[in-house]
Amino acid sequence: MTIRSNRRLGGAVLALSGAALLVGAALAQPAAATDIPWGKAGFYTGKDLTGTVYPIAATDTECQTLPEPALSVANFAFAEVKVYFRENCETGSPSEPGDLYSNVTGLHWGNLPYPAVSYRVVPTYPPASPE
Repeated sequence: MTIRSNRRLGGAVLALSGAALLVGAALAQPAAATDIPWGKAGFYTGKDLTGTVYPIAATDTECQTLPEPALSVANFAFAEVKVYFRENCETGSPSEPGDLYSNVTGLHWGNLPYPAVSYRVVPTYPPASPE
């Protein structure tokens, strides 16, 4: 009898460990993993698509300045977004000019290496004619 109760206890411990592992894995997922903004593009003031969202107009190709720096970006639209870490779409890091910028193509999202300050949209296909 002692052996059987130990087997039952061992099975229960294994089952509880497995359940705890599944709960831990579910909690470890980033919040954005379940809330993907399909068909849209936007900058987020926090990492992992959190904080205030600033939508990106996929048809406006002029240099745009963000109202506040953004730490992450999602692009699930049909456009390429060039992200700049300096004002007026100047390339470089926040502290010095250079060739640095980020290119976020459609169906991508992530955290940025520096806070984004400005951006430019580059359409990846011609818009439909208004006929």
